Amino acid sequence: MTTFIIVEDDQTRDFKTDKDEIVVGRSSQNDIYIRDVKASRKHCRFLMQGSQVTLVDDMSQNGTLVNGAHVDRKALSPGDCIEIGAVKIFYDHQPDEAGDSTWTEQDAARLNTAPLPSEGDRLERLQRIAAALNSEMDLDRILNLIMDHAVEVCQAERGFLVLIKNGKMSVTVARNFQQEDILNPEVGFSTTIAEKVAKTGDPILTVDATSDERFVSFASIHEIAPRSVLCMPFKEKSGETVGVVYIDNRIARGVFANDHLRTLQSFAHFAAGAIHRAQLYRNNERLVSKLDAALGELRNKYEEQGGRLREMTDALKLRQDELETKYSYHQIIAESASMRRVFHLLDKVVESEEPVLIEGANGTGKELIARAIHFNGPRQKGPFVAENVAAIPETLIEAELFGHVRGAFTGADRDKPGLFEVASGGTLFMDEVANMSFELQKKLLRVLQEKEVRRVGGKKSIRVDVRIISATNRDLRQMTETGEFREDLFYRMKVLSINLPLLRDREGDLPLLVSHFLKTFTPSGRPPKQITPQAMSAFEAYTWPGNVRELENEIRRMIAVAGDVIHEEDVSEQVRGGATAPHDRDALPDQVRNLDDLVRRVEVDEIRKALRVAESNKTRGAELLGISRFTLQRKIEKYGLES
Repeated sequence: MTTFIIVEDDQTRDFKTDKDEIVVGRSSQNDIYIRDVKASRKHCRFLMQGSQVTLVDDMSQNGTLVNGAHVDRKALSPGDCIEIGAVKIFYDHQPDEAGDSTWTEQDAARLNTAPLPSEGDRLERLQRIAAALNSEMDLDRILNLIMDHAVEVCQAERGFLVLIKNGKMSVTVARNFQQEDILNPEVGFSTTIAEKVAKTGDPILTVDATSDERFVSFASIHEIAPRSVLCMPFKEKSGETVGVVYIDNRIARGVFANDHLRTLQSFAHFAAGAIHRAQLYRNNERLVSKLDAALGELRNKYEEQGGRLREMTDALKLRQDELETKYSYHQIIAESASMRRVFHLLDKVVESEEPVLIEGANGTGKELIARAIHFNGPRQKGPFVAENVAAIPETLIEAELFGHVRGAFTGADRDKPGLFEVASGGTLFMDEVANMSFELQKKLLRVLQEKEVRRVGGKKSIRVDVRIISATNRDLRQMTETGEFREDLFYRMKVLSINLPLLRDREGDLPLLVSHFLKTFTPSGRPPKQITPQAMSAFEAYTWPGNVRELENEIRRMIAVAGDVIHEEDVSEQVRGGATAPHDRDALPDQVRNLDDLVRRVEVDEIRKALRVAESNKTRGAELLGISRFTLQRKIEKYGLES
């Protein structure tokens, strides 16, 4: 009976078997099923031949580690730890974490009798290391990686990477066969052998250093008493020796052969390249820092001498960009049926110059729709002016909209045009119009009727030619019935109207928006982050009461805190909590939603939930849903839910 202990998500389970072959991977059909996203569907297998258990990697995408080192095929010993992503599998037993890591005669005998790696194995290992080095910039991690692989492949007990600085030797990395740092590394190896290799530039290989006549006078050999020793120099491109790689075995004789010498030479070459690259990186960082400082100094001088000119230039450029940029529906990320109906209505609205009222909950994109109307319509060459009425203090809102003359009130030291004048010839977008006072509603109605404004404190009327687009997240019709909003103004503003759906009612748009925001908010020059299916499932289970704006903020937060891949644990607790409100929350009373969309959303949500609980078992999932397996399969195909 063979035993494996699997540690996954802080849970431990035993797997015992009499089979000759055990398959491990992310597929539920495997003997040992693991859920980690870094695992391949068929990741690796265990072959049992008598008392010997051998691990074989099945060409997995992310590789398999044994005791921290990548392997393709390895004979296992009791207590060995196999790592697949974040999952650990222990063969036979799980060692005590505080157990003894001392090199024993058994360890030496096992390594001394292990077969040498083949040429193919050696090249494969070097390719894996090269790939790892290309994705790593931290010098300490690079050198630890190189040394751990060198110790394992060469079947050594310990390994030291020694650099030469100002003519003196300094230990940079010192690791043992269990991939642990060695304490007091300066006295742990023969400095005399290392100095000789650094001086001559020639490697040293000895079967037994304690009886080798070349080292009879070396005091360090008598103190340390190593048996097998292999020391290799590494050089810069100029040919100068900058350090040595030193590995040994203090118990076993004849551990190292010429094959190991060639392998260690490759590792030394990697180490030299890594150090050289790290030095270039640090030099570049210093140069960039100096350049940033110089640019900052120039920027300060420029702002002191020509700040006003820069502001005017920026304003003119912004104005030019606004005039030249044509908004299109392609900038509104959507494919859902509910948004297609909005696009169909926009096709009719953009060609008109009548007032438009956009109704929708907070965060649904009312200003984006307003810009699309303006920049696709006949006024696209004119200005687009946007203002949130609710954000302006009540004492200033009239002057902000209609302008004021000098001396009209305290602080009015000059004539100032209002937003209606600024937007003349173009479009004025007023958001949150439900928050206007009754008196302001009266004056706004007069402007819409007479198409002229009178500045606060002024006596003459000024003609304006403005298309009004208003927006609200409240029910203006109901407000007119309660007397909170003027009915005549309501009908003036709602010549044309557009109702925007909630994000949760936009079936199929969520993945598109997530992908768009990941690309948009990723810093320039970096690839967009990826999101796991588990994290995406959390997004789809949430009701998004803050709509697209809340989704945008969530993506910004995850980009800031997550690694290259966004996992479920990177999602905020609020979103991971799932649905937080009834589906009809924030919906406008007169907003009628499509029943097909609602049924589709409910079925998709419940099918995904059932398959997640049933771990993709369709028979079990159908039982949870109370339908037949055949019906479930038809719905999966209908909604495109096949993984």
